[in-house]
Amino acid sequence: MMPPHSTAGAPWRPVSPCGRGCLPPGTPTVGRVRRALRTGAFLLLLAHVPLLALTRLAGHRVSDAAYRRFMRGVLRSMGVRWTVGGAREHTAAVGPLVVGDHTSWLDACVLPAALPVRLVSRADLRRWPVVGWVSAIGRSLYVDRDRLSTLPDSVARITAALRGGDAVAVFAEGTTWCGAAGGRYRPAAFQAALDAGAAVHPVALRYHVAGGPTTAASYVGPMSAAESWRNTAAIRGLAVDVLLLPPIPPGAAPGRRELAALAERAVDAHSTARHRCSARHCRVPHAACTRCAHPAPRAPDRHGAPHPL
Repeated sequence: MMPPHSTAGAPWRPVSPCGRGCLPPGTPTVGRVRRALRTGAFLLLLAHVPLLALTRLAGHRVSDAAYRRFMRGVLRSMGVRWTVGGAREHTAAVGPLVVGDHTSWLDACVLPAALPVRLVSRADLRRWPVVGWVSAIGRSLYVDRDRLSTLPDSVARITAALRGGDAVAVFAEGTTWCGAAGGRYRPAAFQAALDAGAAVHPVALRYHVAGGPTTAASYVGPMSAAESWRNTAAIRGLAVDVLLLPPIPPGAAPGRRELAALAERAVDAHSTARHRCSARHCRVPHAACTRCAHPAPRAPDRHGAPHPL
């Protein structure tokens, strides 16, 4: 529901230069009564989480369907409209790896609402009240970004899920960006697609207000989860288009970095985030970042090796 983001930490962590300055001024907002109604609807939905947990007793088929309905309810409670378009067919026994940009906590609601996917989330999400319970009900797969040594095991779990026929969704930038700019796709999760012989299904999430693209729902910089939620609940007419792009078939790229680059280019061709940079290259205000004319070098980890994610 509301996965945390990170802008600092261990040297190998993805970071973003985006912050509150990336939010557009003059975004239309609803009045106090509508905000109160949205808050009440959201809290009422959270009160049903114990009932949602009980659906696991009926098996994954029932609980997965209930989880998708719950995520759709979250979007409705926030006044968010969503549509799905593009290539939807998938008949292979191996599940696809679904990849896209990450701008808002809403992303983690939109994708499960639109598609039967298991999300890849950061490991400490499991300890969050309510949010951790919901992620467990959704059978999330976890990556510990503080312990690089656990990455092979995380990739193995994603591989096993794909081989089992589950669609797995990963936000390949590794952290949230504003949407007007984006981070490079980290290749680790793409290794799971290679190991499983799975297709990669790029997805473009396009947020807009009054017919125009917006960064108003972005969860960036020093924002707390509560602040981001309040900002989003206040937006009038927020909508998101989920565009399913043509799948990248198994064998289309020789390695995980090449596969990540293919997916990144596919999303960029249908997204407002056409500028890709790295915060380690571009530690400047957002306006300058989006005008950066130089390609960002891959950030090294503490041992000088390429970024693993």
